[in-house]
Amino acid sequence: MNGMIPARLAMALTAAIFFAASAHATAIVEEGAYVRDPRKKELAGFMKNRELTVDHVTREGYEVYGPRGLRDWLDLIGVEYYVEARDDDTAAYPSPEAVAKRLQDLHAAYPSITKLMNLGKSALGRELLIMKISDNPEVDEPEPEVKYISSMHGDEITGRELMMSLIEDLVKGYGKDERIAELVDNTEIFIMPSMNPDGSFARQRANANGADLNRDFPDFSTDDNQNTPENRQPETQALMRFQAARHFALSANFHGGAEVVNYPWDTTPELHPQDALVKGLSLAYASKVPYMRDSSEFPGGITNGYAWYEVNGGMQDWSSFWYGDLQVTIELSGAKWPDYGAIPRFYRDNKDALLEYLEAVHQGAGFRVAGKPGASGRVEIVRLVDGQSLGTFGFSGSEFYKVLDPGRYRFIVEPNGGDERSLDVEVEASRIFANGNYVTF
Repeated sequence: MNGMIPARLAMALTAAIFFAASAHATAIVEEGAYVRDPRKKELAGFMKNRELTVDHVTREGYEVYGPRGLRDWLDLIGVEYYVEARDDDTAAYPSPEAVAKRLQDLHAAYPSITKLMNLGKSALGRELLIMKISDNPEVDEPEPEVKYISSMHGDEITGRELMMSLIEDLVKGYGKDERIAELVDNTEIFIMPSMNPDGSFARQRANANGADLNRDFPDFSTDDNQNTPENRQPETQALMRFQAARHFALSANFHGGAEVVNYPWDTTPELHPQDALVKGLSLAYASKVPYMRDSSEFPGGITNGYAWYEVNGGMQDWSSFWYGDLQVTIELSGAKWPDYGAIPRFYRDNKDALLEYLEAVHQGAGFRVAGKPGASGRVEIVRLVDGQSLGTFGFSGSEFYKVLDPGRYRFIVEPNGGDERSLDVEVEASRIFANGNYVTF
C-alpha cells in the first residue's frame, strides 16, 4: 500500500466502507483488526486515511479500526491480520449499572469527603459519573485540582476497576492513613471510572454511536482547531463542559492494550513547552510500576505520544493545549480485558504510583483574586532563572494554578478590567502546601 492505493482497490474501498462513513466528522470504529506488519510497510498508508484509526503500534504490528467492511477491504488488498479472540471471563466484571450503584453507595457512606456528580448522559442515556474527593467536597476551595478519567475506550476495562479501588482506598483510608488524609485535606481530587459506559457494556472500543471518543476532541494541529463542543459525541461534550468550568492543573487518562505512560504531544512532533516536566512525571509513574519500569518495548516504561504513533483529536493534547492542564495517558495492561482475577495485582502494582501522581499536583503555584468572585483574565508565566516565558494562559473564577518544575517564577497577571500585577512565587518538588501554594491579591 505505502500510501498509494490502486484504482480498483480505491473503488472497492469507497464502496465497502468510506461512502457510509463520509457523513461522520468523528472516526467510526465498527470493526477492528490487528495487522501483522513488523516492517511497518503499510503503516503510513493507514495513517493517511482519516476514516481509519491506528492504535497500539508494536514491533509486530498495530491495531486498525474503521467502519463496517474494514476486514473485507483488508482481505481485498492482501494485508495479513487477525481478530483478537475473547476468551476471558467477561461475566465476572460488574455492569455499568453496578459500577454506578457502587459509586452511589460510597458517596452515601462517606458524604463528608465525597461529592458524586453526573456530568451528563451517554449516547444511550447512562449517567456519566465523576466522584470528587476532598475534605470540603461541596465547597470550591482554592486547592490544586487533579483528575483521573478511565475507559473512554469501552473495551479497555482495567482502568475502570483500578479507579474504583482507588476511590475506595481514599475514602476508607481518610482519618486512618496519614498520607491519604494529607492528600484529601489539601487537594480537590476528581475520579471518573468510566467515560464510556455504553462501550464497556457492549465491550467495544467506540461509544454507542460507533465513535472513537479519543479521536473526538478539538485538535490544534488540524482543521478541527476550535475548542467548541458542537457536533461532538455526548460523552465528549459532557467532559468538555466540565473541564471549562474547573481549574485542573494535572490529569491522567487510563487505557489498555499496552503497558506504558504516554506523554504529549500526540498530534505533532514538536516538543511540549514543559517537555522535561511531563517526561519526568511519566518516568516517576512508570518507575513505581515494575512491569512498566522493566519494559523491553519502551525504555523506562514511557514514550512520547507522537514518537509512538500520531493521534489527532485525543483528550490528552486537548486538555494540555487549551487549558494548561498537563495530562498523560497511562496504558495499564497489555490485555484490554484481562481475567478479572488479575485486577487486584494490577492495582497493587499501580497504587503507589497513582497516589504519587495525585500528590504531584502540589508541585506548582497559583493565585486567588480576593473579593472578586468570577474574575477572569490572562497570566504569563516567566521562569526567573533565565527569563524564559512558559506561555500565556487564561484564568477564570478568580483562581489560577499551574504545575511547574521546581524554581522561581513570575506570574504577570492581567485581570479583565483591572491593573496588571506581577507575583513572584517559588515551587518546591512535590511538597503538599496547606494553603495550596496560592498567592492572594
